[in-house]
Amino acid sequence: MKITTAFIALAAIIGVGVDAQGVCGSNVIRKEVRRLTPSEWNSVSSVARSMNDAGWLGWFAYLHNQYFNVIHGNEFFFPWHRRFIRDFEIVGQTYDRNFALPYWDELRDFANPAASEVLSAKFLGTNGRDDRCVRDGNQAGWTLTYPDRHCLRRQYNAGARINAWYSPEFIQSILSRSTRMSQLRPGIEFSLHGAIHIAMGGDMVQNHSPNDFVFWIHHANIDRIWAVWQMMNPNQNYWSMDGFDSANRPMQLGTPVPHYNDLAGDTVQLGMKKMCYFYDNGNTITNRRRSLLERRGETKKCIPRPIVSLPPLPPLVEGVFNNVNALPVPADTYVQATISQKLPPVVLDKWFPSFTGGAAPNVTTGGAPNVAIPKAPDFQ
Repeated sequence: MKITTAFIALAAIIGVGVDAQGVCGSNVIRKEVRRLTPSEWNSVSSVARSMNDAGWLGWFAYLHNQYFNVIHGNEFFFPWHRRFIRDFEIVGQTYDRNFALPYWDELRDFANPAASEVLSAKFLGTNGRDDRCVRDGNQAGWTLTYPDRHCLRRQYNAGARINAWYSPEFIQSILSRSTRMSQLRPGIEFSLHGAIHIAMGGDMVQNHSPNDFVFWIHHANIDRIWAVWQMMNPNQNYWSMDGFDSANRPMQLGTPVPHYNDLAGDTVQLGMKKMCYFYDNGNTITNRRRSLLERRGETKKCIPRPIVSLPPLPPLVEGVFNNVNALPVPADTYVQATISQKLPPVVLDKWFPSFTGGAAPNVTTGGAPNVAIPKAPDFQ
């Protein structure tokens, strides 16, 4: 792929509005993809197509391939990918200033991923055909340019199905037990992160995985999970930047992010410097109990039984289980309202330690966190 000087320069000069303290003048809100209106999804798809036609998708696939061994398996994983997907979003905003990357809350679909509405013609398309080419969804008919000209390829890891991936409780336990970024990173990178790449197959299991738009909404979710963890215990987690980089050097807030001129600490705080975005709901997990709750309240056709009155659901849960596309349930509320009331203290202390001492701070839907963020350490 030929990368021209003008092409690279365009990537470098795209700016964002911040004040003297680095506070973003405006922030986009990243929504769960199923929460987008048809008009919003059409706008996202249009920007993605324009970016591909202009060569940007190939550029980002090339960039990810070039740095692949530097940004995986070490503590560059979270800050580099946060900067990378924000770069994609900034370029997208040159086509539509309101462009915001959606995210895919994959935990909602863990039991039967291939049946997710996200992997349908309405959104990202389905499995590849005999030639592995995807023929529906937002990338149907596209010609990708890196590393050569080809269709978008997928090959689910269980034939026409996708093997179940990690449950909400599994991921929540990783968040709860991790007290440093170097603990969180392998727990997420080698579980949910890797599972989605392997599940999709095709382009997604190659170093040039950004060819598939699934990459972008998947990594937006991985980034959101990092943000959730940051706010679970801000004094401990928010500015955590430890472990080692790809060269086995200590990872610090002042460590430069590969390819970019930013420091790792510049990626930590949303709404600051180039990180001009927030998530619509920081803590979310699946409505996996929906079908169980429905069965509890219905009458069997063959074996009549009395209709049992169900206990009232907490306000944040009420109504969510009736529709798979409804707003997801805040994870902390769900875990405390269900798991933490049923598991013995010794189990909670081991697998969900952050929930044995009271509720973790939540994140305000649609904007900045509703708890004070600790002052940034000096890393300039």
